[in-house]
Amino acid sequence: MKSMTLPKMNLTRLAAVLALAILALFTSMTAASAHDELVGSTPKDGATLKEAPEKLTLEFSGELQTMSGVESTKVVLKQDGKEVETTAATKGKVVTVTPAKELEAGEYDLAFRVVSSDGHPVENKLAFTIDSATPTPSMVNAPSESAQPSETAQASDSTQTSDSAEASQNPVQAAGSSMSPVLWVVIGVVILGGVIAVLAKFMRNNK
Repeated sequence: MKSMTLPKMNLTRLAAVLALAILALFTSMTAASAHDELVGSTPKDGATLKEAPEKLTLEFSGELQTMSGVESTKVVLKQDGKEVETTAATKGKVVTVTPAKELEAGEYDLAFRVVSSDGHPVENKLAFTIDSATPTPSMVNAPSESAQPSETAQASDSTQTSDSAEASQNPVQAAGSSMSPVLWVVIGVVILGGVIAVLAKFMRNNK
């Protein structure tokens, strides 16, 4: 009478197949963590510019992914805490950000979120300053009283500083809503399909 349980050798093979499937899953997760990084930008982080740039560029270490119907690239440009209207275009390794109008003098923060070549979302931010204003003699020789900021101006500066601090702590919120889960669903389906195919082949070989 045949035993209703699998022979010891078959159990060993089944355990090996499951171990390989689990290893493949963790290998995929590890590969996803090795995503592309920002390797250059114009202007550079922390730069002070004498003239307003017509375009801003972000260059990454790998070719970025774009998907139809999915907002794979998201950028938010803020001047002294106030959002500036822009458009962004992704081509290869470069994202080009074009302001809707000429940038004024002030401090800027550019938060971005892209999809790297391995399908992993990349989020970060950089800052730069445009210092194109030249002080006039009347401004230089103004009485010390006029140089004192009003209480309203101080409160406004405090609010902007608070907003900038929050954006610095959480660039994800500064760049908008979270990444669409479509990419992770696709990766999960591919891994699951591979595991099922291996198990099906194993069962056929042991019939």
